[in-house]
Amino acid sequence: MKVRRRAIWLVVLSIFLSVSLFAQQDSIYKLPPRQFLDSYIYSGVLDAEDQITAPFHWNTTQWVTFGGLAAGESAMMFAGGDKALQAWAQSHRNSNTNFIENNFGDPFGDGLYPVILIGSAYILGFALHSNHLKTMALFTTKSLVISASTTLIIKSIAERDRPFQHTPPNPLFWNGPIFKLDHNSFPSGHTTVAFATASGIAMAYPKPIIIPILAYSFAAVTAYGRVNGNWHWGSDVLMGAAIGYFTSKLIYTHDNWSKALKKTRPIIS
Repeated sequence: MKVRRRAIWLVVLSIFLSVSLFAQQDSIYKLPPRQFLDSYIYSGVLDAEDQITAPFHWNTTQWVTFGGLAAGESAMMFAGGDKALQAWAQSHRNSNTNFIENNFGDPFGDGLYPVILIGSAYILGFALHSNHLKTMALFTTKSLVISASTTLIIKSIAERDRPFQHTPPNPLFWNGPIFKLDHNSFPSGHTTVAFATASGIAMAYPKPIIIPILAYSFAAVTAYGRVNGNWHWGSDVLMGAAIGYFTSKLIYTHDNWSKALKKTRPIIS
């Protein structure tokens, strides 16, 4: 199994990085190491602040998007969507869906593939003098840290039971806030990581289209795998995907790194 995973990963890594090299662009982030690190970390602080205060600055489109997400979550939780999807996934579960979950979805969501991918991209960016490839790796790293932290906080507050924790499964068991993480179904952390990674790559390399397609395909497989394995409800993976995607979008659209460069505010002495 380990040999098979490694072979699969080598194929995926080769596709991602080879396509990215053909699509590489210039980057504005060219600094001495010390200033580079200070501005990067400070930009992460600004990103986290923006994540917290974002609802106070949403426009009409963003509020409509939030309303759509809330409606979808409500339908999944309280109108039978979670139960129906869980029952369907378990009735269609087989050796093929388990193989996809174990060899593609889970490694992409538990951080194994993202760490290898982002680390390899950064090292390759150094070796080939590709600033854009390095910037993609660093932006995606910020997205992973902030989105994963957001998900962990919500998990500790919600304390929702996983599908396998009750017979029959019941999506309406919530225990929070008790901050113990004994019941940590909502949101899906694997799905958050997968969509944060996929979105970071896709936003850095929107063309050629094969890059976003590959990235989001792996994220979607991760989301399905969490339901296939009976680890999560549909509303868990929906919220995890939203957190991962919108965190990456915030980081790229706000571009706080550029703002941090102008403020010259070192935080490491």
